[in-house]
Amino acid sequence: MGVLCDVYIADRKRAPKYNFSGKCNCKNWQSCKCWDEYKPETYEYIDSHRIYAHDFAQLLSILRGKKYKAEANEEFKIINQVSDEGPWIQKVPADLPKLLAALTKEELKPVAKLWGAQISPGEPVPTKVILDYLKLLRKLCQKSIELKQNMYLWTCL
Repeated sequence: MGVLCDVYIADRKRAPKYNFSGKCNCKNWQSCKCWDEYKPETYEYIDSHRIYAHDFAQLLSILRGKKYKAEANEEFKIINQVSDEGPWIQKVPADLPKLLAALTKEELKPVAKLWGAQISPGEPVPTKVILDYLKLLRKLCQKSIELKQNMYLWTCL
């Protein structure tokens, strides 16, 4: 069993309902469309594969120019938790999208190298893989700023 994680942007009202499939009260639940508006495809998002909240806390520390401390994880506040096995929705600290969106292409590469080494110590993730992901993430950050929406993490076992 793996862990799934998505990064997405949304307004405060829609954020807790990302990928939500709650109880339907329709007479014909097979044709129900109650939850269609909360499917991931209706949000701006990227699949984060094996990158989780603690990895984003490490990225935030790098972007702030500080050494990573476990307390950084606490800045990713849980705003919705369906069960002990998830999904969990966490709000990303507001400065992460701002800091990442402001980086130039040239500034992304050293960040990718540092972050890749922290994500998987001993077996660093190739810089190109992290750089490609950071480019996607930076684009999402720029979109969140443009749309004045917050960024969130959705994680589920």
